[in-house]
Amino acid sequence: MCRPALKATSNSAGSPTANSTYAAANRASCSGYFHWALSVDDLDATFTHLLDAGATEVSAPAPAARAGARFAYVKDPEGNLLELIQPS
Repeated sequence: MCRPALKATSNSAGSPTANSTYAAANRASCSGYFHWALSVDDLDATFTHLLDAGATEVSAPAPAARAGARFAYVKDPEGNLLELIQPS
């Protein structure tokens, strides 16, 4: 299983910055992307449409951390993970 590492570092002024290090991604079995994130206007309609078209539910529509935004996850028929985001 791929588990990319996220390491916090500091810039020259001393404030923290995010610097991603993907040591595990260097292995052939872990190369590529983890998921695609797509912004949608109507999360419920898109989620239902994708399920009807053969996608598999991973996570039903739910509130996101950002107030008013919502998200859901599905896998397409080939197993690709898709994150659907309805912005606030």
